[in-house]
Amino acid sequence: MISDARKGKINLIVVKDLSRFGRDYIETGKYIDVIFPSLGCRFIALNDGVDTIHKDNEMIMIFKNVMNDFYARDTSSKIKSVRQSTCKTGKYIGCYAPYGYLKDPQDTHRFIIDEPAAAVVRKIFSFRCKGLGFRKIAQTLNEAGILPPREYYYQALGKANPHRQNKMWNDVTIRKLLRNEVYIGHMVQNKRGHVSYKNHKQVDKPKEEWIKVENTHPPIIDMETWELAQEIDKMHSHPRYNSLNEISLFGGLLYCMDCGFALRHNTERHKRKNGSVAFYESYMCGNYSRSGHTACSTHRIYLKPLVEVVLDDIRTKAEIADCSETEMVRRMTEYRQSQSAEETAATKKTIKAVRKRLAELERLVQSTYEDKVKGVIPEVVCIELLNKYQTERTEKAAQLEELERRIEDSQMVQNDVQEWVSLIRQYRNLESLDRETLLRLIDKIEIGEQRIVDGLKEREIRIYYKFVGYIG
Repeated sequence: MISDARKGKINLIVVKDLSRFGRDYIETGKYIDVIFPSLGCRFIALNDGVDTIHKDNEMIMIFKNVMNDFYARDTSSKIKSVRQSTCKTGKYIGCYAPYGYLKDPQDTHRFIIDEPAAAVVRKIFSFRCKGLGFRKIAQTLNEAGILPPREYYYQALGKANPHRQNKMWNDVTIRKLLRNEVYIGHMVQNKRGHVSYKNHKQVDKPKEEWIKVENTHPPIIDMETWELAQEIDKMHSHPRYNSLNEISLFGGLLYCMDCGFALRHNTERHKRKNGSVAFYESYMCGNYSRSGHTACSTHRIYLKPLVEVVLDDIRTKAEIADCSETEMVRRMTEYRQSQSAEETAATKKTIKAVRKRLAELERLVQSTYEDKVKGVIPEVVCIELLNKYQTERTEKAAQLEELERRIEDSQMVQNDVQEWVSLIRQYRNLESLDRETLLRLIDKIEIGEQRIVDGLKEREIRIYYKFVGYIG
């Protein structure tokens, strides 16, 4: 229509009322006051009595445009409020159910499990718990010919996918799926929204604005698997793969006891006398590997003896936990409390000092205001001092919060030990190590340098377990 008006084909535009033409008062005013007159085009809004050939109703027209815009804003606000209220009751308001679920035919705001897709979700979490990266998981699913979520959805409908895409799994899809709490039975909505009621571009919202309601539908993933997958996310490790394209067993878990660098995985190829080839996996200090002996020593350890040491340690602790759980909880709690006693005392001392300084800052702020009122100091100096005190108050408040959190963590020793004992006792008859078991039980392993003592080779290895750390 506007194109025809520009070409001179139209010289009159008639609408029922102004709200039918537009609710954005700026855009509407631009067309009525500027564009249409410049094109020699007359504009009439029948119900509002607006006719641009007459200039006596301009003020009424402006006021009505503003009211129409306000009505659109108010309607948008009410709709948003209703949607958020619905979200807070745990009802799903999206168009499509997440992959692994279907909308319940009896109540479309609820989910039921879609078993074929749920089996794939469980497989994805299983791969992640074994330490596979997002891209490797996507590659594995593509090689197995498993359909990605959107393609699976349209196949279930018996329709062709109208969207232009490569119809393959990718690392972004895997990452989002592994971080979606819907798979543990929680409904999390209001993650995205429009820029404004005038701009419908979708943007991500800050996590504080998300609306989460727990236990709204049956979970696909158990809590233990979920927590392990999230722990692996926090490790920021990129495990290496061996010659058989298998993930390095201890990748991301081994650290040099002397310099703290992560150990690197190596595969050595040795040719035997009979002509056969043998492969040996080992780990060495990443600092040494990168910068040589001036940075650190090799700390090289082969896979087989390391597996034997770790496997034996897990079995031993599992047996003790199984035979005398109460005694082990008591001894470990005392051990951990004695370890953290000195640190806790230092933290409490720092907390006392920070609180004292915060009280001093409150007095200084009050004193500065009084000096300004009395005319003792000029306003510029007052503002400068207040800004300085406020910055320090913010920093001290954040420090105090972190210190108090540490104290709370140290007071949770009993719960951590109990949880660890319940976990470790399950592995009394562990026959072999796999990556999922390692990631479930162990935070990290520190490897000391090999040394000769009384003609025998020795090295120190410290295993730091989940919840309880190094036990000794």
